[in-house]
Amino acid sequence: MTWVRGDAAGDLYKQGHDDLAAEKYADAVKAFDQIIANYPSTPTLDEIRIEDGFAYLHLGDFPSAVKVLIPESDARAKPEYRATGLYFTGLAQFSQAQKATDKAAAKVSFGQSAGTLGTLIDYIGKNPTPDNQAFLEDTTYYQALAYYQMEDFPNAEKDLLKLLDAYPKSLKRPDYLLLLGSLYAVETNQAVTAKQPSDAIKAAAQKSLDRFDQVSKDPNALVQANDANMSEAEVYYLIAQLDPSGAGYQKALDAFRLVRRKADMVDLQQTRLDQLKKASAAALQQQGGASLANENVRLIDRESARLDQLKSGPDPIIQALIRIAECYNAMKPPMADEARVVLRRLSHATLTPEQQQEVDFQLLTSYVLGGQTDKADFTLTAYLAKHPADPQADSIGFQIAGKLMDKKDYAGALKEADRSLSDYPKGRFVSDVHSLKASAFKTLGQPDKATAELTEAAKGSGAMAIPNQLTSAGIMTSQGNLTGALDIYKKVKDNPDAGELQAFGASGYINTLQALGRYDDVIAEAKAFAAKYPETNKALPGVLVFEGLAMDRKNDPGAIAVLQDVAKRFPKDEASPFALFYVVTVYQRTGNVPAMVQAAKDLATAYPTSYSFLGDAADMVGDEYVKEKKFDLAVAAYQPLVDAPKPDVAAEANNKIGAVWLAAVKAKGALQSLPAPAREEPKAWLDSADKSYLTVLTKYPDQLDAVGNAFQGLADVLKVRRSDGLLTDEDMEAAFGKLTAGLTAGDMPTRMELAKAGLVFTYKKGEKQYPAALDRFKKAIAASPSLVLTRQEANEFGELLLAAQDYPTAITVFSNLLSHTTPDNAPVLADAYYGLGATYLAQNDVAKAAENFTKMKALPGGAAWHPHIQEADYGLALAAELAGDPNGLAKQTYAKLMQSTPAGIQLQAKAMLGYGHLLDKAGYGVKPADPKTIEFAVHYYQQIDLLYSTAVPELSAEGLYDAGQAFEKAGDKANAKAQYAKILATYATTAPDWAAKAKAASDKLGQ
Repeated sequence: MTWVRGDAAGDLYKQGHDDLAAEKYADAVKAFDQIIANYPSTPTLDEIRIEDGFAYLHLGDFPSAVKVLIPESDARAKPEYRATGLYFTGLAQFSQAQKATDKAAAKVSFGQSAGTLGTLIDYIGKNPTPDNQAFLEDTTYYQALAYYQMEDFPNAEKDLLKLLDAYPKSLKRPDYLLLLGSLYAVETNQAVTAKQPSDAIKAAAQKSLDRFDQVSKDPNALVQANDANMSEAEVYYLIAQLDPSGAGYQKALDAFRLVRRKADMVDLQQTRLDQLKKASAAALQQQGGASLANENVRLIDRESARLDQLKSGPDPIIQALIRIAECYNAMKPPMADEARVVLRRLSHATLTPEQQQEVDFQLLTSYVLGGQTDKADFTLTAYLAKHPADPQADSIGFQIAGKLMDKKDYAGALKEADRSLSDYPKGRFVSDVHSLKASAFKTLGQPDKATAELTEAAKGSGAMAIPNQLTSAGIMTSQGNLTGALDIYKKVKDNPDAGELQAFGASGYINTLQALGRYDDVIAEAKAFAAKYPETNKALPGVLVFEGLAMDRKNDPGAIAVLQDVAKRFPKDEASPFALFYVVTVYQRTGNVPAMVQAAKDLATAYPTSYSFLGDAADMVGDEYVKEKKFDLAVAAYQPLVDAPKPDVAAEANNKIGAVWLAAVKAKGALQSLPAPAREEPKAWLDSADKSYLTVLTKYPDQLDAVGNAFQGLADVLKVRRSDGLLTDEDMEAAFGKLTAGLTAGDMPTRMELAKAGLVFTYKKGEKQYPAALDRFKKAIAASPSLVLTRQEANEFGELLLAAQDYPTAITVFSNLLSHTTPDNAPVLADAYYGLGATYLAQNDVAKAAENFTKMKALPGGAAWHPHIQEADYGLALAAELAGDPNGLAKQTYAKLMQSTPAGIQLQAKAMLGYGHLLDKAGYGVKPADPKTIEFAVHYYQQIDLLYSTAVPELSAEGLYDAGQAFEKAGDKANAKAQYAKILATYATTAPDWAAKAKAASDKLGQ
């Protein structure tokens, strides 16, 4: 070995050591590298390598640091140096990973760092010394950081928990808690992205919140506490979407409000540092205080570093304010005005480009959510010019269009939708925009365009392609386009890339086949589905139910076994109670009463709380027993429901029992025809009916529908008592008052007064008492302005108002009835829509009448069960007539009503007039197109007088007048005058208005 003159290695070492102390790292490595290269035998070489690696580490030349430290980190290194070598090597590899721009390369370096630090931890464990154990805490922390960056969260969590357990008084404890909380926050985000169950997401979030909360409460962690508050708020914001009510955003909002401004935090941190320094100085002056002073020095160094980071870092309040605005926008309903107030506070703040974009986006969103569509459209234009590359903006045009749809501005919605498609032809919401356009076109009465848009919606690609296809198929089904829906469902069913949605496509396909009546295909597809998908598939029970229904439609007795098997195999699936209920309907339809009764019992045993199905099954069993006059058994069918814990179920069951006893009395015939002893049993049944109805009024006064039915039941009992000679009209109100005397709670006294006034509809020739009854209604309701009327009360009040031509109040009554019911309460909806339609029709507002009658007819079964459905049909026919009857609806409806005895002579006469009008307008006033028929207007006009005469004087006179006008138009003055003369002779006093018109027309014709 060649030595230079003097101790050159020693000189170089002193030079390098001094440079290192002076933080001249570049000069230090030059000196150290010369020694390593030229003096390999120098006795301090191990120490030189350590210091050289340390200098390279501070220079940021991490590969060189690793290289020079290899001999000191190797298993053959001297024990006293190996721990330091491994520690610095691990830090260099960690730092190299942080510096890397390539994600894959970074992950490799983090892995190398974790491996090196793990080796050090193992080494310390096997060779513990005071010196190497000093590395253990930081080594474990950096290894946790490396694992965290590698997304190896289980190992990172293990290290952090180990640190928290091993170092309960560590000054770095807030850092460990903060990282652990961040780890759990990432896992929460991953759970949200993976659409895991909400309970799993909330559990992960709570672990994160607990750790952040520990930091927030640490008095020695002011800076980290602020970071923890921000992170805690972010977690609340993340999981707020799990709460459909939007209340979760209020929690996030409250948490973001705890985040402090940077300036405030700097002041607080500086004050804390000053206090620590003062305490340290005081400790040094006290005997035995050196240890405390030394501990304070470490804390002061840490907090000084925190202060420097705080001063150079971003202001956390900016991000917090942005998030606060986002929370306001996300609330239900959105608080868009408040969001804009917050965002305007940021107008003069120094924002990063990303923050500025988010502020602009949230401002734009606030206009959309606030329904300010004009401002939103204008702001969107500005936003796209400012941020043309923002992929998130493709949702805004769609949202604006949606708000315009809410305002029923369908033309505006279509315009905005077209803009969205133009701005983002390949955006995420293309299919949704097409679906929105389809909805607009459907509302505008353009079904062909709606179908075309749905077809476009189904063509979409990307993550939402399959969901959008399923949505489009569903909309097509609702529009009656079953063939189009079937094609889309088939595409999803046969698409292997659809994942779990493939089964939903197959299920929808089978459902649509069922709707098309293709029962053989339903059975085949259901069997294929069952063979392909496991028992755990959520759609399988429903598919098997469709198989059973299809088999039943083909009169296959095996359908019952299939449906029963569904309930057996999938007892907790919502399809199972329906399957057993359908078995009840099969037996009812086939007349197998014993089997139907047993099936109903099986349903009740398996699903004792499926009250909807149980109620319908009880109705079927009860009806059969009533037909067989087994009234006790009919009552027994409802008895389990009387004891149900649901008030609405129990109340209606009592009403049904009352109706059974009433039916029993009617089945006996007139009481006067029975021997005296035989009358006692029907009388007892009437008492039982009264008792059932009174039970409803006493125990369930808040069940509006049931209360209305109960009062109606009591009125029906009074009618039967009158028919059987037990009461007269004059006795009814007193008997009713005595019966209901005990009903004094809440609204019952008012309802009793309304019920008494409503007896006018029970009395014979009660219409003469309508004015007095209306006065009683008005006074009772005025005394209880908050009273919500039952549908029976609303109908009676409305009918009295119509008779008095008080149309505004009638509109209010029926509108209130509509607003106080639920979308699934068909009987109440039908009454409300009919009442509104009848009121508008009475005012000759045929368009609004038809609008309400159409809504009534859209209810289940076309509302054919409603007692006034034929009046609604007439109203729709009249609207069609006035519109020129383009589809022949008016002529078809009038023809049916003319021949319908249940429609009543009033409606029959109106239909004859309408039918005559149509013929008149078609040019067949006095002569038919075919001489062999009677299809000419005058025939139908005259039929009213011939058939009904003075029973409907106004309509008879109108028919004769219209006949006279038709004869006039045809030039037949003699027959015209004959019609007018008959009006004057027969209807001068009963139809004075028409008589006046007839006289004027006759006088105009002269002699």
